[in-house]
Amino acid sequence: MKLRLPIRCLPVRRITLGISSALALGVLSPPAYALAPGEDGVRVTIPVSALADAAAAVAVDPDGGIVLAGGAGAESSALVRLTRNGGLDSGFGSGGIAINDLGIGQGDSLRAFVRLDDGRYVGCGSVFGGSTSADFVIARFNANGSLDTSLDGVGYVATPFLLSGAGGLLFDQCNAVAVQPDGMIVSAGLTYETGPSSVALTRHTSSGVPDSGFGSGGKVDINPSSAPNGNAEAHALLLLPDGKILIAGFAYDFGHSAMLVMRLNTDGTPDATFGNGGITRTPVGTSEDMANAIVRLPDGRFVVAGSAILTDNRRDFVLARYSENGVLDPTFGTGGIVSTPVGPGDDRAYAIARMPWGRLVAAGSARISTSAGGTDIAVVAYNADGTLDRYFGDAGKRMVDVSDFDDIAYGLAPDLDGQHFWVVGTAAPGSTQDFAAVELGLPDTIFRHGFDTATAP
Repeated sequence: MKLRLPIRCLPVRRITLGISSALALGVLSPPAYALAPGEDGVRVTIPVSALADAAAAVAVDPDGGIVLAGGAGAESSALVRLTRNGGLDSGFGSGGIAINDLGIGQGDSLRAFVRLDDGRYVGCGSVFGGSTSADFVIARFNANGSLDTSLDGVGYVATPFLLSGAGGLLFDQCNAVAVQPDGMIVSAGLTYETGPSSVALTRHTSSGVPDSGFGSGGKVDINPSSAPNGNAEAHALLLLPDGKILIAGFAYDFGHSAMLVMRLNTDGTPDATFGNGGITRTPVGTSEDMANAIVRLPDGRFVVAGSAILTDNRRDFVLARYSENGVLDPTFGTGGIVSTPVGPGDDRAYAIARMPWGRLVAAGSARISTSAGGTDIAVVAYNADGTLDRYFGDAGKRMVDVSDFDDIAYGLAPDLDGQHFWVVGTAAPGSTQDFAAVELGLPDTIFRHGFDTATAP
């Protein structure tokens, strides 16, 4: 049994949407109450396949519906569209679920996903090319979830960073994607060949051709670690207004991993005006520090979210705020860093979002016990200065129990017009893992207009 932490919670509607039963369920009625900050409403689990399914990212459509992107077992990429009220959209894919095989039977999954202004979507992840190799893959989808074949004739492009090796593992994985105003697709992740991993990026034209003006033949491979044998990975990216690329992830620094932020010029070279030669490594805890998500503030500063092993050899949520040029902002938390223990065990932040009125929300997972396995979805809200938003959930924190096993949030998508936001990821209500989505009330829904003069922006 899971150990529960006390939380304040409104009544919830729990829904498990099976592939066959979803259409009969139809669209749910909206709640008769407004969700308080951090309180949860609809909880949805969707068994996409009979294997381990996980939603890694989410995009919000103008009508308030959301599209979840991830993997169906180890076989195919999958998209799921939920209506604003949590029901499967029967006009999307097959009964709300679109499964696309990008690996010709070899296996693939999506790890990042964005919506374009014209209603199409772009995702990226990895596709297996054999028993010991995997490649970057980018894919573009139509509004109904089908592949957009105007991208390289099939709707996706696989990119190997290494075409051959010394009989070892060749592993490339895209973790983040963004689309330039001209339609070019920029992706970031890692490449690995029987040695240290390094940060990898690609840029393709809107038709899927590698951009020869970016790196070497459309690819960038750079290791920002302080030691030549240190690992490094990109987990998030942002395209800046001037066209430069901001990266967050981790890189080894003096013996253990540190939170990594990098800025690259439009041609893929490191930007010498940022950090130290384009690179900033921030050691936070004793080991395994990493950034998993990034959000830019209106003034050009940015905040990354991730985790670090701190006191009692446990991992906590960590946020760090940097100046526009990659220097820690001392006005945020302690010296630019905020650490937050959520549950009694390890806590990991995988996503972050900023509300227009300044609040920050981070989402991920929290282990429910120091002695037993199992995690809950974890969500934490912060004021603009990094202090906890005491009006959100239980003094700024929520642990949401969706199933009896591991519940993890990998994506977060605010729906401001709908006065709520969604966290998505994976849950295990049965013997396998399913896509999961949880609806939560916006942070500072009640107090955003300044009733609390001490914390309201």
